[in-house]
Amino acid sequence: MRNFIALLIVVFFLFSCSKKEKVVRQGYIVTSPEVAEIIVALGSEHNILAVTAECDFPPSLQKLPKIGNFGKINSEKIYEYNPEIIFISGLEQEFLAAELRKANFSIMQIYPSSIKEFFNAISLIGEKIMKRDEARKLRDVLQKELLKYEDARFSKIKPKVYMEIYGQPLMSVSDSSFVGELIELAGGDNIFNQLPREYARINPERILTANPDIIILTYPGITKKQIKTRKGWDKLSAVKKDQIYTVSDLDPDLILRASPRIVSGLQKLNEFFQDASQ
Repeated sequence: MRNFIALLIVVFFLFSCSKKEKVVRQGYIVTSPEVAEIIVALGSEHNILAVTAECDFPPSLQKLPKIGNFGKINSEKIYEYNPEIIFISGLEQEFLAAELRKANFSIMQIYPSSIKEFFNAISLIGEKIMKRDEARKLRDVLQKELLKYEDARFSKIKPKVYMEIYGQPLMSVSDSSFVGELIELAGGDNIFNQLPREYARINPERILTANPDIIILTYPGITKKQIKTRKGWDKLSAVKKDQIYTVSDLDPDLILRASPRIVSGLQKLNEFFQDASQ
């Protein structure tokens, strides 16, 4: 009899433990600001549990709990939330993605490096979060907006554009990058059509040789005055014509993030390029 009672206790204990382990996973963790914007645009903001510090648009996302920043994520907090889906970017988040997959989390890694991949990302996210119709409608709207720039894209007269994404060391974008595609679509001619990587260090001598008509700076802390006082840059067409744009003229997130806001970014770029062509 004692053995039978002991057996019942063991069975009850094991059954209780197994029930505790079967916790239903709900909601999303999002580490990528551009993916967060897409999820919001698809109408699923209410399912986001926590984000990284960079997920700051729309402003309502800033009120959500934080799990760290883009380059340093607190994986322990992710375990605590036990989310249904974790949306992760590429680059330095690759290691985190591998760790979370080993823990049997559902991971969706999204890092659009082209306009085509951006539209594919919308469809993939829509499929994952059961927002297929919303994703299709969003794609249709954005594609129609982008078609407005086809004439600018194939114009024979294009201003030469130098985009500086970092100053120390100097870094720019290649034509094969997402930002490079936006420059072309908006009617500009990127002076760095080829680089070792999509976003890479560049030699300042190449800028002087290319003599850009427009300079666009996408990082804070740099001013037009600083650009004008760089050695030899006073001879550049962009400097002579004062065609220099900083973050006060263009929110860099409108072009650096593969999000629905690229429509606004394209509009601003196109305005800059038209002014330079006059």
